[in-house]
Amino acid sequence: MKIATGSARALSACAAVTTALLLVSTAAARRGPPEPDVLDADDPTIKDETKAPDQDLMKAGPSDEDLVIAAQKVRTTIQEAPSIITVITAKQMRERGFRTVNDVLRTVPGFEGDRWEGNGWQKEAFARGNAQTVLVLYNGVNIVEPVRNTVSLDRKIPLEMIERIEVTSGPGGVLWGSNALLGIVNIVTKRPDDTGLIVELGAGDGPGERLALKGALGVSHRFSDEVGVFAYVDMFSSNGAELTMDVQKVIGALPEPASDGPTLYIPESATVSTGKRAWWFNFAGRLEVGPLALDWMLPFEQEYRAIATGGSNLTHDFLTDTNSNAAVTRSRDAIRAGILSFTKRFADDKVGLSARAYLVSWQIDEDPFGVYSASPLVLNQLGHTRDIRLALVADSILRPGGAVDVDWRVLDNLTLLAGAEVYADLSHGINQTSWAKDTLGTCPAGYSYDELDPHLRCKIVEPQITDEDRTTGGGFIQADWKVDPRVALSGGLRIQVSSQFGAALLYSGGAVFKVGEATHIKLFGSSGLRPPSIVSTNVNPQTASGVSFKPNPDLAAETSRSIELEANTTLFRDEGEVRDLYLRVNGAYTVLDNVIGRPAGEYQNSEAREIVTAEAAARLRFDAGHELWANYAFTKVFDDGAPGGELRNFSQHIANLGGKLSFLEDRIELDAVLTFKSGMQDQNRPAVYDPDRPDYSLSCAAILAGALPEGHPLRRACQFPTLSDGIWVFPGSSVTEEIQPLVLLDVGVRFKNIWRDLTLSLFFNNVLDHRAFEPDFFNDPRVISRPQPKPGMSFFGQVSFGL
Repeated sequence: MKIATGSARALSACAAVTTALLLVSTAAARRGPPEPDVLDADDPTIKDETKAPDQDLMKAGPSDEDLVIAAQKVRTTIQEAPSIITVITAKQMRERGFRTVNDVLRTVPGFEGDRWEGNGWQKEAFARGNAQTVLVLYNGVNIVEPVRNTVSLDRKIPLEMIERIEVTSGPGGVLWGSNALLGIVNIVTKRPDDTGLIVELGAGDGPGERLALKGALGVSHRFSDEVGVFAYVDMFSSNGAELTMDVQKVIGALPEPASDGPTLYIPESATVSTGKRAWWFNFAGRLEVGPLALDWMLPFEQEYRAIATGGSNLTHDFLTDTNSNAAVTRSRDAIRAGILSFTKRFADDKVGLSARAYLVSWQIDEDPFGVYSASPLVLNQLGHTRDIRLALVADSILRPGGAVDVDWRVLDNLTLLAGAEVYADLSHGINQTSWAKDTLGTCPAGYSYDELDPHLRCKIVEPQITDEDRTTGGGFIQADWKVDPRVALSGGLRIQVSSQFGAALLYSGGAVFKVGEATHIKLFGSSGLRPPSIVSTNVNPQTASGVSFKPNPDLAAETSRSIELEANTTLFRDEGEVRDLYLRVNGAYTVLDNVIGRPAGEYQNSEAREIVTAEAAARLRFDAGHELWANYAFTKVFDDGAPGGELRNFSQHIANLGGKLSFLEDRIELDAVLTFKSGMQDQNRPAVYDPDRPDYSLSCAAILAGALPEGHPLRRACQFPTLSDGIWVFPGSSVTEEIQPLVLLDVGVRFKNIWRDLTLSLFFNNVLDHRAFEPDFFNDPRVISRPQPKPGMSFFGQVSFGL
């Protein structure tokens, strides 16, 4: 099979670089052991929190970006954790000018942050070339919405309240259970300290984020060793982005299983924006009283979209119905969470107990949910005098649950970790509203009449997703054995059960070899699973709008299996002006089974996918505060059901290069991040006219010249003056469209500690103003799936105190 060759090449490349690292490390070891790492005040260690059996961590002096919890549920370093780990600290997020968690994930090897589906309806990160495969944790609690198996990592979680983001590549089902299919993102928020007052004020502009404003106020204080509080209130608002569409869709086919049909385009680009001010508000924090802690996150938001999920322009710029007001999509998808936890160590620090109870809720509120703007075509053929819209609103989507973890240091070199978790996903009252025109006060069957409705007077409210209550639970045990100072072994098993998909056995096992003073080789195998989304099993295919998919209550859970090899080393520690050089290379071979797709509009489990990945990362730090870092990821996904046997709706090559320069004793800092993404493919039907392919498309000019007879409905549409340059594209053929490579450049300057920790910053995002396009997640060949436009350049200036 072709996968064998790709896998062999990837692992061979990884092995070759591993050998090179070993040779370099051996040479470095001959010079003697490294000096302890001396870190500045802006990059503290947590040596005082490291327990006695972890003395090897203290010798290395790990910094914040080296320590990780999510990989093993106990504190360890990214060098010694068996999984492939990347850590991004609050300090690094400030330096690199990141705006959202998705911005952060854009620069993590093996991930592709801020991917859009449905023209911004979903905004998430890919892992190893596959959508909806990442488990997102908020302080260790799963916040992936169960209805769609997704989470939008946008402005709803302000980066200023985050202490660190720990990213694990590959499956992590043993420790974390459901949704840990191809990656784990653990968002760790700030803990109480003696920072005191936190203030932020900022503003910006640009076509990528119009008239942006930000204000935040927080406090972090410890009343004693036992009691402390961190509380943070954040508000961000903007007029959104201006998005340039390559063509303007007037009306046409809707998503499957709605009938396919002709689609009318005007083959000219248009730049659209909502003209409405979106906002995100969040009140979050943590209260600690002895071993008890309460974490909360209470966001509220109002977002708008000017492009419908099907690609139609909702802003009326090419329509004649000027008396009708545009109805952009108004959206709310906030995530709210409360977590009560208890953490304590017993038996002379040999036993640790961590217990938590939590409640997570999600909001789905799309009202109006724009489908098409009012147009001459709609007006004359469907009887509408207003735009076509829906409403999609959920009464409640909740996840109450609890978990207990225990670690027991049986021997100085042997630790057992065990735990259990149970939670319920409760989704109720997810309804869709459709409107229709009345005839002399009479509505179609099933519709109710409301003469005061400002839109249309006939409407019907139907379940979009039938109510579902499902319970999921699991228990695991893992052993970590340090055979000798240079060899550590790890292995674990988990039983995951659900009222939806039965029982599943998950496993993990790995070995870490310390082959030099600061060089490690990891070999790790693991598995994961993702339950079917509630929409895939419970969606109502009989709604009046016809905008739906067919459910499949017999879907099996998706599963993953992966084997990974990594080598990492730290060189030149405290040699001359160099603080250290960290290098990492890794490769992985992953198999996905029971992948859920929606061919012909019905959710189905498909054949396996096979994934080959190879990644590299480097970070060079200097005593003066300068830093250079780079990473690269290669991903290849084989799927016999995809065109050519490969998925190409993601970038197979992604490289990031960044750095900072510090001047005047670290008072002035220049920062830059450069991202390269290779080209992608979109399987759709472009709006092009080929005179030799009348079966594919016809221009309005050709239709009016006699290509279609008088009275034909398509001909009547072309007779409207503003649509005379249009093109009708017909169903039946798809075209592989190449999306060009992308280069993103962000640059910024920070004036630090002007007075105490008062800092001024100015960042420019997408300086090259690259108006990028992306294919849809699911390789939909229908004409609705035009490449989706992304924002251009913007800038933002901020003054902060206490960060």
